[in-house]
Amino acid sequence: MLNYRKIIAFLWLACFLAGFVAPSYAEDPPLPTPIGRVVWVKGNLKALMPNNEVRELKKTSVIYLKDTLVTAKNSQAQVVFTDNTLMTFREGTKFFLDQYSYNPKSRKRSVGKYVMNLIEGGFRTITGLIAKSNPSDYKVNTPVATIGVRGTDYDVYFKKGEMYIGYYEGSPCVTGKKKAETLCLDESKKYAKVDTFTGVPVPVAIRPDVLGPKLEILPTKISPFTGGGGGQTTPSSTGGRITSFCIT
Repeated sequence: MLNYRKIIAFLWLACFLAGFVAPSYAEDPPLPTPIGRVVWVKGNLKALMPNNEVRELKKTSVIYLKDTLVTAKNSQAQVVFTDNTLMTFREGTKFFLDQYSYNPKSRKRSVGKYVMNLIEGGFRTITGLIAKSNPSDYKVNTPVATIGVRGTDYDVYFKKGEMYIGYYEGSPCVTGKKKAETLCLDESKKYAKVDTFTGVPVPVAIRPDVLGPKLEILPTKISPFTGGGGGQTTPSSTGGRITSFCIT
């Protein structure tokens, strides 16, 4: 079991002492957009950047838009996004942070966008304020299906053309890519499978072995703050977008 108090204390200390430093690039493209932080790592977690540079990630490391997060063998890691979406990745996972924006000051029903790609492996997630405000703004793509939600806690695993999904709370919905058929999970239908041959989500009676035990998620929130060091800016200076944040 994780020692929650020690982890939270470490996250606070590291965050306020160090802030965050954007990764370096060989040339001078626009600075990457920070969208979350690492909560904990057991084993090895790295981020592959668009220019093919690799960052080794640890507790409090910032994750950026367009990173591909990769967990090694026998490794797990949890991240938190600025809208308080929580994700714990299982070993052997590749997850591309494709589209993300979050503006908590938006007066519209939509407060942002969350579109990610699960390349392989799996995760458990508890969705945050983007999905809560407008479920159509949330999407996780896999090679065989797309996952949408309505305030949800679920886990998923994809490998070798097969995707399995499990329900814990809310309403995760799976839409096949070959045939646009949608299946939503609930208490009566807790598990589903989609494969590359049929492309149709079908209910599964018992929890698939590939989902393994329930992944641990540490209750965590992002708190924006102001400061002068480490490239930090206030949320208001970027139109409401949070660019400086600590884990609480």
